[in-house]
Amino acid sequence: MADVAYSVNLAVSAGALAFNASSGRVTSNLATTGILAVTLNLGTATQAISTAALSSLGLCYARSLTTTTTHTVSFGRISGTTLFDVVRLRAGDAAVLRLAPGNYAAKAAVEGSRLLVQILEE
Repeated sequence: MADVAYSVNLAVSAGALAFNASSGRVTSNLATTGILAVTLNLGTATQAISTAALSSLGLCYARSLTTTTTHTVSFGRISGTTLFDVVRLRAGDAAVLRLAPGNYAAKAAVEGSRLLVQILEE
């Protein structure tokens, strides 16, 4: 039995546009067992996400805990002080992605926005 199983479903219905896509029961086995879970209180400045406790980066779940619908939080790779956004989440949005080795950070459009980040070792 796989250590990790997840599914992604997407349904779009906007005017004449209708689209459905799904990836059911995607699985993965973990060579290392561990998880980093952190809730960040973000401002408009880039904030590094320390992954030093993990021996390797794997699957990542990120969710905006922001409740104001006009606020966004961004998450992605950082090089020096430059954040290269990979994910931009609106209030309540979530994303699942597999991380490549490297340094990561996040920032918000508005001070006091919160982001939950959970990263599995792999």
